[in-house]
Amino acid sequence: MKPLLPSLVSTALLMTAIPVQAKSDLPSPIPIISTGATSERMLTTTDDVLPGETSSRTYTYTILTDESPDPSKKLSLDWSHSELLIPPSALTVEIDGEPVESIALTNDTSEGNLQIKLKREQLTKGTHEVTVRYTGILRGRMCDTGNTTGSWFTVRPSSFVSLGNKASLTLNDYPNPFTQTFNDQLTIVVPNEPNAQTLEAGLLLYRQLKGDATDSDNVSIQYERQLETFDGRYVFIGEAGGFTDVVGALIKRLDTPVPSEGLLLKRASLIEGKASTDAMFILAEEAASFEGTLDHLLIERQRQQLNGESLVLTSSPVKQDTSAVVPLRSLGASNLLLSGSAAVSPNYFYPLPALGDDSNVTLDVMFKLSDNLRVNTEEQVMTDFTAWINGVPYSIPLNDIQKDSEWQQHAIQVDTDTLKRSTFLDVSFEANGLRSEGPCTSSDTDRWIYVSDDSRVTLPSSASTSSQDAFLNMASLFTTGEGIVLVVPDGNSTMELSSVANVMSGLPITPLSGQIEVVRAQDVTEDLLTTRSIIFIGNPETTPLLQDQKEKWLVTRNDAIDLAQYGFVPETSEEYAWIQPSLWNDELAMIVIATDDTVDPSLMQTIVFPNETFSLAVKNSNGSVFTNSQSISEQDTETAGTQSNERQSISSVWYFAGFITLLVAILVILFMMRRKKV
Repeated sequence: MKPLLPSLVSTALLMTAIPVQAKSDLPSPIPIISTGATSERMLTTTDDVLPGETSSRTYTYTILTDESPDPSKKLSLDWSHSELLIPPSALTVEIDGEPVESIALTNDTSEGNLQIKLKREQLTKGTHEVTVRYTGILRGRMCDTGNTTGSWFTVRPSSFVSLGNKASLTLNDYPNPFTQTFNDQLTIVVPNEPNAQTLEAGLLLYRQLKGDATDSDNVSIQYERQLETFDGRYVFIGEAGGFTDVVGALIKRLDTPVPSEGLLLKRASLIEGKASTDAMFILAEEAASFEGTLDHLLIERQRQQLNGESLVLTSSPVKQDTSAVVPLRSLGASNLLLSGSAAVSPNYFYPLPALGDDSNVTLDVMFKLSDNLRVNTEEQVMTDFTAWINGVPYSIPLNDIQKDSEWQQHAIQVDTDTLKRSTFLDVSFEANGLRSEGPCTSSDTDRWIYVSDDSRVTLPSSASTSSQDAFLNMASLFTTGEGIVLVVPDGNSTMELSSVANVMSGLPITPLSGQIEVVRAQDVTEDLLTTRSIIFIGNPETTPLLQDQKEKWLVTRNDAIDLAQYGFVPETSEEYAWIQPSLWNDELAMIVIATDDTVDPSLMQTIVFPNETFSLAVKNSNGSVFTNSQSISEQDTETAGTQSNERQSISSVWYFAGFITLLVAILVILFMMRRKKV
C-alpha cells in the first residue's frame, strides 16, 4: 500500500482556506469558443412516464448565483401522452410549489411543447423545484373507478431549463458548474508527461466528474499539448512544474502560490475579449501530495465542506469503516411518502460486497399507514405494497398490521442468487391501489404509506472475499484487502490515455486514492502484486513481469495465446479481457484487458455488469462482445457429473462391502447353530 501523507492539521479542521486578495480573471493565451450567455440543463435523461389518471413528478434545477429575468431563461417541457384522453384532462406545471400554467389535454395535444419564462424569484441562487402534475380522463371512463394502463403522460428528455452561464468563482458549489454538461464540454487536463501518481489523480477525478455530469459523453481527459482552443469548462490537475505550455502560462498568472506540501484548489475565469470560460486548478508541488488529500474531491461529504475561491488542502479524510447495517438514508433516501399521485419511489443504490452461497442480505422496512388503510372494508380497493430489490419484487403484507402500534415493521430476506452478479444494491418501493377515484361522485379517497429512512439493509461483511475466477462484482476488488494495482502502458500517446480513461470511466465505482495504485508497466515489481489484485491494460506480451508467466495465463495453450480453445474466432477477435486468480497470490484476482488500440466501452460494460457467469470476454470486429459462459457452464456440468459418479462409485463400494459383511455374519451364525446341534 502506498504510504499516506501525514495529516498536518487536526481532524476537526480538515481544510484551510486562503483568502484571495487579487481578482481571478486570467487572460487566455489561446482562443475561447464562447457558449453564449445561457446554458440548458435537462430535466430528465430518459423518457419519464407518469402513469394512471393522476400522477405528478418533481424535478430540480440549481442556480449558482442570482440572475435577472431574460427571454432566453425559460423552462421548456416536451411531452407525449395517450391519444385516448378527453376533457377535462389537464397538465399543470408548478415552480417552487406555485402553479404557473395549466393547459387542457386532448387527442390533438398528444405531442407538444410548453415554454415558460422564468421570473426573478425563480432565478435566485439555490435549488428550485419544477413539478409536473397530470390528470388524464379516458373515453368511456368518465364515471369509472380506478386507474388504467391507457392513461399516461411522458416527459421527454429533450425538456430543459435554460439558465445563465455565469457562475460565481467559489468552491462552495463544487462540482457545479463543471458537471453541468448538457450542452457544455468539460475537459480534465493533465501534463504532457505525467508520472504515475499524477496520472492516477487525473484519472480518479475524471471518473468522479464523469459519473456526476448531466451528460457523461461531454466529459473528456487530455494532455496539455492537445489544447488549441478553450471550449466549455476546464479542470487542470497535476504538478505545477509539469505544465509547460498553455496551462503553464496560466499558472504563472495565478495570485495564489502553489504550496510546498498539500494541494492548491483555485477557481478562475479565463478571459479573451468578451468571451470567458470557467476553470479550476488542482495543483501540487510534488505528485505524492495527491495521495489521500485528493479524496476530499471524491467523497460527497467532504466536497460539501469546500469554501472560498482558493483553498489549500493538506489533510486526508479519515477512512470510514463499512458497516454491515446500512440505514435507508445512506442510500440517499429521505423519509418516503407514497400516495395515489406519487405511487413509486426513486431508485436508491448502495455498493454490494462480494456475496457467497451462504451470504445473507435482509431489508427491514419500517412504515406507517393512513387511517383509512388501517381499517379494512369491503368497499376498499385492495392495496399492494411492494419493495423492488434489483428488479425482483418482494410483497409487504398490509393485512397483518399491529393496530396498537403506529409504526409497522417487515423483514425481507433477499434471494442472494439475484445479487451475485450485481455491483450495487438497487432498492425502490411501489404502492398500487392507494387512490380510488370516482369522477362522478364525491367518494374520492387518497391513502398513503410513509416509509421511514430508518429502514435498514443488513449486508455481509465486505472485508474478506472477492471473486477471482469469474467476472461477478468488480467493485469488491477495490474494498478487499489493499485494493487494486492498475498497470498502464509506458507511453503517453493520446490513444493510450483514451484507453486507460475508458477503463477508469467503466469502473462501477470511483475508488479512493488508497484503494488503487497506478503503475507504469516498466515499473511493476512482484512486491506490488503480492498484496493487491491486479488490472493490466494493454498488450500483456509487452509487460516483462507478466510475459515471464505466459504459460499460466487463462488464454494460453502451448505457450501461445489461443482464443479458439474457448470457441472464439481469433481472426475476428479485436480485444479481450479475462480474469483468473493472481499469479502472485491466488487469493487475489488478476484481470487483463488486452488491446493494442483504445479499450472499447462495450467490453468494459460487459465485464463490469455481467448478466452471466464467465471469465473471458472477447470483442469481435463486428462490434459484438462474446463470452466463454457456455464453456464454464459445461465445465460446471461436467464437474458436477464427475462428483456425482464419484459419489455413486463410493456408495457402490460401501454397498458391496456391507453385503459381504452381512453374508459373512450369516454364515458365522449358521455355523455356530450347526455346532450347537452337534
